[in-house]
Amino acid sequence: MDINEFRERFLDDIKYSANINEFSTRESFLHEVSSILIDSDLIDDDIEYVYFDGTGYRNKSIAIDGYLFNELDENLCIYVTYINDISTDIETITQTVAHQQLKKAYSFITDAKYLTDNLEESSPAYGLAYDIIHKYHNIRKYSVFLITDYSMSKTIKNIENDIYNNIPVEFHIIDINRIFEYNMSQNQREELDINLIELSDNNHGIPCLFAGQSDNYTAYLCSIPGIMLAKIYNKFGSRLLEGNVRSFLQTKGKVNKGIRNTILNNPEMFFAYNNGITVTASDITIDNENGNNYIKSIRGMQIVNGGQTTASLGSALLNDKKENSEEQIKKIFVPMKLSIVSKEKSLEIIPEISKYANSQNKVSDADLGANHPFQIRIEEFSRRIPAPAVNGNQFGTYWYYERAKGQYRQETYKYSKSAKKQFDSRHPKEQMFTKTDLSKYINIKLLKPNMASAGNQKSFSTFASWLSDQWEKDQDSFNENFYKELIALAILYRQTDLLIKKQQWYTGSYKANIVIYTLSIILYNIQKNYTDFDINYREIWNNQNLSKEWIIEIEKVSKLVYEFLTDPNRGVENVTEWAKRTACWENAKSKIIFNFEKSFTNKLISKDMQKVIQKAAKKEQRIENKINSAIAVYNLGSEFWKKVYNWNESNRIFSEKETAILKIATEIDNGKIPSDAQSKILVNMLEKAKDNGFSI
Repeated sequence: MDINEFRERFLDDIKYSANINEFSTRESFLHEVSSILIDSDLIDDDIEYVYFDGTGYRNKSIAIDGYLFNELDENLCIYVTYINDISTDIETITQTVAHQQLKKAYSFITDAKYLTDNLEESSPAYGLAYDIIHKYHNIRKYSVFLITDYSMSKTIKNIENDIYNNIPVEFHIIDINRIFEYNMSQNQREELDINLIELSDNNHGIPCLFAGQSDNYTAYLCSIPGIMLAKIYNKFGSRLLEGNVRSFLQTKGKVNKGIRNTILNNPEMFFAYNNGITVTASDITIDNENGNNYIKSIRGMQIVNGGQTTASLGSALLNDKKENSEEQIKKIFVPMKLSIVSKEKSLEIIPEISKYANSQNKVSDADLGANHPFQIRIEEFSRRIPAPAVNGNQFGTYWYYERAKGQYRQETYKYSKSAKKQFDSRHPKEQMFTKTDLSKYINIKLLKPNMASAGNQKSFSTFASWLSDQWEKDQDSFNENFYKELIALAILYRQTDLLIKKQQWYTGSYKANIVIYTLSIILYNIQKNYTDFDINYREIWNNQNLSKEWIIEIEKVSKLVYEFLTDPNRGVENVTEWAKRTACWENAKSKIIFNFEKSFTNKLISKDMQKVIQKAAKKEQRIENKINSAIAVYNLGSEFWKKVYNWNESNRIFSEKETAILKIATEIDNGKIPSDAQSKILVNMLEKAKDNGFSI
């Protein structure tokens, strides 16, 4: 597919999404680009849509479409879009026009005080302007982005950065060429190529010792100067941090007071006190000087353990200059374990390195990568179980679970137009959902609307911690019934979203927060006042829509939720930030008072009936698991199980009974087939072997 065909399809998708979701074209465009940037690991969360087009001080033109605050980098990003969805040809955006658009967005920052004095307090633009003055006034960096379906003029070589209130301001253009590149390369994270000599005070780089090698990686033990690590982090930010580490730090807070105290007061002991960092990379350059090896450059650097150490050094260098932080950090050396991992094996090995490097931390609780059995199971359900045919259709459609980033987009873009049309008819885009969507739906059901409102990373981390416990307790509870209930929650969320847009009281602001709190407060009141009953998820699944009784309740409660969230006496000025607080949810439970219509409660299902359904579903899942285990064991074959058997001869981790079962598996090719029960044991034994060092 060339860029012209891509743009045509891309704009078609935007118009389709705008029509289905009742978005403006600008909102749909920003949402689609946001998804691509997330898939490419360039941002961690959805861009918050906040549209403003008006004037500031002395009639200065101001325009923005959204913002995103990166907590780890302390970076506020402002976005403005510039779209030409009429022309079929890709036109060029000139330097003059690009600068005009960027200046409009930048002016939202510089004129924030004027805007707070002149905007309605209930508008999202007011909330953002207020936060720029009161919350983001002490951040590390502003970044202003122009996103456009134009092609950037070749005359635009460099956009000069600025400084506002002693805070650096960077300007960026994401044109259709860059959108195309990011989209066509799944997980297109631009690999960092770090020149260590430029960041070194001694022009040597990082001293290192060779520590081992295998087919998949090469290991080094290093001592990285603290000042170099701080400079690297301050230059490249959270792009250095592997996904689990980013999620962990965003949840826990990135600067450790104990680490900071050692940096400022006892830097000579930092090497002794600190566990150091674990790093992966795709390539390095090494030179030998006077018999010592030094790493001169490093490509694809990812910190998989030691994120707090790194962030604390970077923060101290910037924020503690009055405490003579730079001179203190120059006395610090940080232990570093470095693994060079081939690109072919990176997706498989790096998550495992992260998991084991963080085995003493809660980081591993959020280890729900694309290859986690839960993810695979939900994907399998989504491909195998069609939703009931409704509205006169003669076939059911599928809810497409995107297990890996960009999976749905890659699936559709590789087809011809006719094949794409056929795929879309069975897998409509409005029925695609991601792991962050899934986590949001489950957090609503768990009555954690504050976490569901807290952004993708924190919401997912909360869900992943819950799932980690539940998966260990009872994997069979994640069955077809769970999947259908999950889709019912998706329908509840998306239909509520559409209903709220049509309400007379709706001002166009805080929709996501209203949806989340509306559903959570309804579920809370059912649990509180109707203890023997629950939502009839099966009815929602069967109808693929909401009943009139549901619509009445949502319209009633959503208005109360809106009034609560925008109450002038709320705990935090910015409504979006207020919705993320535990205090907001606790207040909502006591202050949002209503009664259900009798027709609604009559449609609730008894918990006894729910238990019968769940019990049957678990039984079916157990049978499915046995079959899957037997197939997996058989497909691996005798030779594979002989390798496991021989490995165990040296390591002796299996019991006598397990070893006897393993011996049976080594005879598969001779017609000896393990039973279903034995197959399940073999699958668990294989995981045990991997945990103890067995490598396939």
